[in-house]
Amino acid sequence: MAEEIVIFPIMFAFFGFIVWTIFSTIRRYKTAKLQAGLQTKLLEKFGSGQELLAYVQSDAGKQLMESLTMEQRTPHGRILGAAQASVILVLLGVGLMLLRGRVSGGEQGFLVSGTITLSLGVGFGLSSALSYFLSKSFGLFSEAGTRRS
Repeated sequence: MAEEIVIFPIMFAFFGFIVWTIFSTIRRYKTAKLQAGLQTKLLEKFGSGQELLAYVQSDAGKQLMESLTMEQRTPHGRILGAAQASVILVLLGVGLMLLRGRVSGGEQGFLVSGTITLSLGVGFGLSSALSYFLSKSFGLFSEAGTRRS
């Protein structure tokens, strides 16, 4: 009985991860394909490289080029993502550790799963803290702030 309790959440998480990966890949593929088509049409409209260069250096061209770039996460976004993953994994790990004593026959499974999840959460937390301090010391926060304005 305890095996079904542990296997069901693991299988649910596994299939959820696969579905998320597939849809994320399809979304990125469609975005890249759309951007490539748009860039091709833009290049066809200009007769020479000089015309294209003049357009790209204008304000409208700069805005267009910024909109064409693939989604790039700022240091803030990456650090926040790692911090969110850390909080979720730590809470999940603590929850699994608490379930260890509540479910008969699943003590060892919950202990192993909880320990691994808790360790990953602490690792993400340390990673986000280190990324924050390194980004701050490299001056990446001030550059990201000036680009947004």
